[in-house]
Amino acid sequence: MLRLQDVRVTLGDFRLHDISLHAKQGEYMVLLGPTGTGKTVLLETIAGMHQIEKGKIFIHGRDATRLPPEKRNLGVVYQDYALFPHLTVRKNIAFGLELRGEPGYKSRKAVREIADFLDIGQILDRRPVNLSGGERQRVALARALVLEPYALLLDEPLSALDRSTRDRLRRELKRIHKEFGVTIVHITHDLTEAFFLAGHLAVMKDGHILQEGKPEDVLKRPRSRVVAELLGIENFIAATWTAGVLLSPMGPIDFSPPRFDFAECPKKLYLTVPGWCVEVLPQKEEKRYAWMGNMRVAGVDLMDGHLELELSHSSGERLRTSVSRREVEALAVSFEIGRKVPIGLLKEGIHVIPQ
Repeated sequence: MLRLQDVRVTLGDFRLHDISLHAKQGEYMVLLGPTGTGKTVLLETIAGMHQIEKGKIFIHGRDATRLPPEKRNLGVVYQDYALFPHLTVRKNIAFGLELRGEPGYKSRKAVREIADFLDIGQILDRRPVNLSGGERQRVALARALVLEPYALLLDEPLSALDRSTRDRLRRELKRIHKEFGVTIVHITHDLTEAFFLAGHLAVMKDGHILQEGKPEDVLKRPRSRVVAELLGIENFIAATWTAGVLLSPMGPIDFSPPRFDFAECPKKLYLTVPGWCVEVLPQKEEKRYAWMGNMRVAGVDLMDGHLELELSHSSGERLRTSVSRREVEALAVSFEIGRKVPIGLLKEGIHVIPQ
């Protein structure tokens, strides 16, 4: 449905560097990256708002590189919704249909159908100033979807909403994708949002696509420390590959990474260790752990229904993990600062990257 081939765009001091991406028909692609990394520029380039100095864009099998925005049949929903304040919800939704010259009866029918689908039929005669953030977001989605676009481009669509509204609309986007079957390209810096929605994930920073693939694959096998950090991994253990053994400041690591060519890799490595792999009071069979030992509790923070723990090893290495309140009760452990607790690092989530 959407293919970018070595696309380069320069805007002042910023550049998109030879971007190549491919979104299949009906796929939900999420571009994840920090603020200022070029996600919106890339989305606007797909929509036809920036001139490409190199590369091509194909939409629905057609070369759209030089097509103006109105000829690309893409729906765009911006972070600030971009609704017309002087028009009612009904007229905002119908605006694009009227530009196309759709007959009035067809336009009214299409507006009513999409309003019912998004549960905003009761607000059609209001103006945007009288709507909540969630209602404005639904109106913006309705205005884009009513045109039956080839793809829907979403620019940080949930970032301006409160938490409960954001959670509801996240589920709504999943329903829209499932029931409409529309191809979606969604940009965000929010990890929870990305992993909840994405069928295909691309990690972006400083105008570069660093890695892409299925979300679970990218998370399990990040190619670099930068990617791992953008995916929320906080634990990195420095190690060296010596005589067939991984050695770290914490001692030997019993781990043999699959499909990793050590012959061509620097001897200095990092182990990426997701927080869920850091197990307090390990209960499983020892062979499931890459390392076991004691660590001191260096920090405790209460977050929602769980405890965020910072653990310190005598070597100076520090790891972070979380424990739910239910687990705390089951373990019957008091996590006091300075207390030593047994720790195990599960092999299943560990990954090795070059330093």
